[in-house]
Amino acid sequence: MFNGMSEVAEQRARYLEVVLVVSGAITVAGFVLVPQAGLVALVACAILLFVFVLSEVFRGRLEGILLWWAAALPLGGYFLSFPREHSIVTLDRVAMLLAFLGLLLAKPSTLTAVPKGLRQAGLACLVFFAIACTTLRNSPNALNAVRILFDSFVLPVLLGWCVIAKFDVRGRLPTIHTAVCVSSIISAAVAAAEIVTGQDLLPFGPPAMAYGGIIRPNGPFESNDTLALIGAVSFFFLLFLRKALGSDLSVGRRMLHCLGLAAALGMSLMPMFRSVAITLLLALIIDTLWEQRTSRRAWRVVLMLASVGAIFIVPILAPNVFEDRSSSQNGYARVAQYEQSLRVFVEHPVLGVGFQNFNRYVTGDLRYVASYQGVLSVDWPHSNLAQVLTETGLLGFVPYVLANVLLFRQMWQWRHSSNSAYLVWKYFVYIFLSYWITGITEGSGYSPLNLWCVFVIAVSCKYVLTEPDLVPSEEALASNLTFRVPSQVF
Repeated sequence: MFNGMSEVAEQRARYLEVVLVVSGAITVAGFVLVPQAGLVALVACAILLFVFVLSEVFRGRLEGILLWWAAALPLGGYFLSFPREHSIVTLDRVAMLLAFLGLLLAKPSTLTAVPKGLRQAGLACLVFFAIACTTLRNSPNALNAVRILFDSFVLPVLLGWCVIAKFDVRGRLPTIHTAVCVSSIISAAVAAAEIVTGQDLLPFGPPAMAYGGIIRPNGPFESNDTLALIGAVSFFFLLFLRKALGSDLSVGRRMLHCLGLAAALGMSLMPMFRSVAITLLLALIIDTLWEQRTSRRAWRVVLMLASVGAIFIVPILAPNVFEDRSSSQNGYARVAQYEQSLRVFVEHPVLGVGFQNFNRYVTGDLRYVASYQGVLSVDWPHSNLAQVLTETGLLGFVPYVLANVLLFRQMWQWRHSSNSAYLVWKYFVYIFLSYWITGITEGSGYSPLNLWCVFVIAVSCKYVLTEPDLVPSEEALASNLTFRVPSQVF
């Protein structure tokens, strides 16, 4: 079993860190001291990076593309999209399509087989995409709806395919760790700056909300729930990477890990979602029960007590925020909203009211006004499941749920196949809970979160598939239930 880092992999990670730091320092210094020179340096770096990416693509290599994408994820929405609103060219689309092109140009003998369960989950996503497209006749902006669908359900399938088929996860573990840490630190820094300044520093979506005089930051993303959930997923992913890297780490790597972990935790908590805090506490409780060593269990109990203590400190430090976040009216509004969603579904059970058309359909129509304990519905589904059910009907709901069920089943079947699979299963449970506990109360299913979750899960799956100690029966099963690219697509 792989328990450490190869010297080559560690050297690559250090090179990436040096390049990121030096390039960023030169560019920032250039903009501050000589703006024109800074712009020239930025353009030159972009050209060199583009040439490097093209050379990697034509050699069938996609690791560098995806690692740069992972590190630059927070900057893509605001700085690397054109035009700014309803973007056509984005970092996500360019990176995924280039990686997929590199996959097609790779030698078939170098590709890893994709297990049948994951292939079926991807196919279910594409079926949902096709069904949702048939509902766009009711959408107020069909082109924008297609963009959201493509980014949320087609790009993740391509990304998962690329990672499992070609990405050298075990050889690039240190670099993956570096990229996730850099991404988390950038996102947390922007979010913290928004809280301090009280402004949405990178506005390209709905403006950041404020409660009790404190802004709920969205950081470099379009919404604050995206910031919180990507932070939670990154937090558990970094914990997984720390275990996968082994105990023999340099001082610099340990410091980077601590910074990245703190940044990811900050990302998840700064937007002040109750569901995210509950998920983190629930994961800590599960992890305490999962842990076998008494000393480590004791540390986790201390963390739980500290978390409970923090709940009592918040009302003292920020009473207005605590009052808003703990108000019973929030729960009443959710119940009223679920009733409204049920009314819409009952009237349109087959194909729904149209993708991204819920608010437009119910606003101003008294038939759909619902209330609970005097609190009215808010005219937004506020739930991934309710949103899919009301906007795409049962025909869209079934493949959407099936994709998640198939993914969960595949991870469940793997959990005892090897030591790596058991480790991956543990952190997959936490990531799955992070996605769905908030997904039940927030409409976060159409966002960059899908792409990031698929990247994290695909990396974990590839880690399992390349386990040297995988038992023969599992290897035989995988070989019978897989396909190879590009000879067969689905």
